[in-house]
Amino acid sequence: MNIFLIVLATFVLLMIIGHLHRRHQAKNKVLLIIEENCTGCQRCVKRCQRTALKIVNKKVILNPDKCTSCGNCVPMCKFSALEIANRE
Repeated sequence: MNIFLIVLATFVLLMIIGHLHRRHQAKNKVLLIIEENCTGCQRCVKRCQRTALKIVNKKVILNPDKCTSCGNCVPMCKFSALEIANRE
C-alpha cells in the first residue's frame, strides 16, 4: 500500500511541475502564425491538446488564452505557417 501512495504522490508532483513549466513557457514564448503560408489543412488544430487553434475561412486562428506555447503544433505544419518565438 505504501508503494502505491509513493507512486501516486510522485505522479501528482510531476503533473504539477509540468503545469508550472508550461505556464512559465507561455509567459516567455508566443506562437506566431504566418498567414500567407497557411493552407487550412487542420493538422495543427488536430495536434493542439489545449484546443487553442481553430480554422476559420480556411485559416488558423489562435486563442492566446488557451495557448501554452508548447510547440506541439509546429512540426505538424508542412507549410511553415507556425513558429514559436520569444515574447518581446
